[in-house]
Amino acid sequence: MKSTPEMTRRGILKAGGAALATIAIARIAHADELVSPADPTALALGYVEDAATVDVAKWPKKAGPGGENQKCATCSLYTDKGDGAGGCAIFPGKLVKGAGWCSGWTAK
Repeated sequence: MKSTPEMTRRGILKAGGAALATIAIARIAHADELVSPADPTALALGYVEDAATVDVAKWPKKAGPGGENQKCATCSLYTDKGDGAGGCAIFPGKLVKGAGWCSGWTAK
């Protein structure tokens, strides 16, 4: 008869700690990934990597007053990380280009 090892509290804590460390490392590894314009959320919000290319017929918010100054770098949801990209509250864990735009743009 084959015996199975007993699960101890120490063993459970070790396994749980290893799992949490693995998840944290995986999240850090993808933190600098740029949002793809093909991402479902990006598509729904009209995200583009260059604000000058926004289809203003489809996204009239960009065509409105002050629209020429709307880009990710001037949005209140954007956090500059350098190198022309930064974090965005709409896309947690990913970066957007500072020159980009989406319909979630909100003045600082």
